[in-house]
Amino acid sequence: MKQKYLILKNDENNELIIREFAEQSKEMFLLICNEIYDSKIIESSMAIDKQHLISALRTRNFYPSEIYADKIAESVMAVYGAENNQPVELLIDDAALLAKTREELKTVADDIKKEVVELDVDELLEDEFDEDFNDADVVKKNCSIKIADDEPHDDNVDSEKK
Repeated sequence: MKQKYLILKNDENNELIIREFAEQSKEMFLLICNEIYDSKIIESSMAIDKQHLISALRTRNFYPSEIYADKIAESVMAVYGAENNQPVELLIDDAALLAKTREELKTVADDIKKEVVELDVDELLEDEFDEDFNDADVVKKNCSIKIADDEPHDDNVDSEKK
């Protein structure tokens, strides 16, 4: 699916307008969202960083994905950076974007495969214990609970109290 964004700055009303269109049929686009922003908010968000601008652009009705939002934010910065007040048209094709993302993931997977270290399973399973090892020594050293032999434990005492 193709989406088109028309980004224009209206200096008369001190606002930014973003119109989102979705492809209805071949090269025929349908308006699905029209958002109007106060230019002061957009300019102050741009002064901080791109992530703040993206947060300012996202609304209840207009919430593009991170990839789209990044491209839209770049276009908004271009509109505010340009001296002429020309609108910017941004066309995004999901199929091309997904193919590019798939290629990037494949490259990352190939890089990870190259870095994998081969392990010798037989070497991992070899016993490397000391011949002087004694189980009783471990129990004596690690045991912190002492049981008194002269105090008998009677389960019936608790049942009589109830």
